[in-house]
Amino acid sequence: MNKLLLLILTILFFTLSLFSQEDKVPVKVLFLGNSYTYYNDGVDQVFKQIASSLGDEVETLSNSPGGYWLEYHSTNTTSLEYIQQQEWDYVVLQEQSQKPAFPPAQVEAETYPYAEILCDSIHNNSICTTPVFFMTWGYENGDSGNCPYYPPICTYEGMQWRLRQSYVEMAELNDGIVSPVGMVWKAIRESNPELDLYQADESHPTDYGTYIAACTFYATLFQKSPYGAYYPEELDETTANLIQNTAWNVVTDSLDTWLIDTTTLRVDFEPVYTTKSVYANFENYTENADSCLWVFGDGQTEWQYPSFDDYFDIMSHEYAIEDEYEICLKAYKGCETKQVCKIRYIWASEISKTEYQEKMFYPNPISNGILYTPGYNNIEYEIFSIDGKLLKKSFIRNNSINFINFSDGYYLLKMDGKSFRINVIN
Repeated sequence: MNKLLLLILTILFFTLSLFSQEDKVPVKVLFLGNSYTYYNDGVDQVFKQIASSLGDEVETLSNSPGGYWLEYHSTNTTSLEYIQQQEWDYVVLQEQSQKPAFPPAQVEAETYPYAEILCDSIHNNSICTTPVFFMTWGYENGDSGNCPYYPPICTYEGMQWRLRQSYVEMAELNDGIVSPVGMVWKAIRESNPELDLYQADESHPTDYGTYIAACTFYATLFQKSPYGAYYPEELDETTANLIQNTAWNVVTDSLDTWLIDTTTLRVDFEPVYTTKSVYANFENYTENADSCLWVFGDGQTEWQYPSFDDYFDIMSHEYAIEDEYEICLKAYKGCETKQVCKIRYIWASEISKTEYQEKMFYPNPISNGILYTPGYNNIEYEIFSIDGKLLKKSFIRNNSINFINFSDGYYLLKMDGKSFRINVIN
């Protein structure tokens, strides 16, 4: 009997493991670069191991021939075939190490056009793919070969600043984001000068340098700290933790500069009241969405867009009969979508919308700090922030709720089994 039970549990565990693996969708990343990308087993592979060690699945592919420019990638058969191979989440673009540091007019003529060509190819394959510009690092002692022609890059600091400017501008021009590897490199070079980040050529990365790049990509693409992640045997734990923390700090300190959008799409709704003729009104609590699609459960749909203050107004819909309906709300933010569905019984009230609201509460918006609730007293209520945090829980006394100490803005009031959005303008 015990053996049979053990066998059943083993099969069940294996089956659940399979389901768990199937449900996890890997983040798909294509790298197009050169030797800066492929050195030390490849940034893409180290990034993949970091992600895996932290429980995130990544699928990577790379085409990074030595000495390659974006110009070469823009006509390279392999690069273009890789772009079209599938719908990537991200395509990483890394230019030759010196070119983005040249004078602005030269970079605009010799680099920007090919970044645009590649980004056009990326977006033609899938508008939902994000180009990621791999900001590289300055040479250890500046670009001595080109120093006589352009003095700003005679030093590491000057070269790094020009690389930063050009990579940020390329991302701005092409609806992309920046992975600020070069700025993480700079921070570690300044805080820990004893670490040897460069090969003997004062250009290519050591294992430390490649790990800097991989940690920066993890922080950029997953918007999570790489602290505690895998590190190669060439590094010790203390140094690995230093790199992990620095990558996270540099990325998150300047999210707007790197054009990284961290707003979270949230979707929720609740019927707030119904009126004569089975006319239902829904409060839309969705945040950070460009648009919403209502599916009312009776074969009818309707699009909704946020108002000028980025909130969604009440949505109204007339049903033919009283009944139970599965109502779904799908929110869109760029290429991201989220959906919530709820089963609700929609009933017809014998009072008008105005009468219903007056019976429930007034005024809304609240300008004097007091919400009056005629007909309701000694009923428990809860007040939540618009992002769902419980702020107050009490009972209605004297047919009113006190909002005097609340800052201006929107709040969610729940009472008597119903939900309402309250606007405070004290």
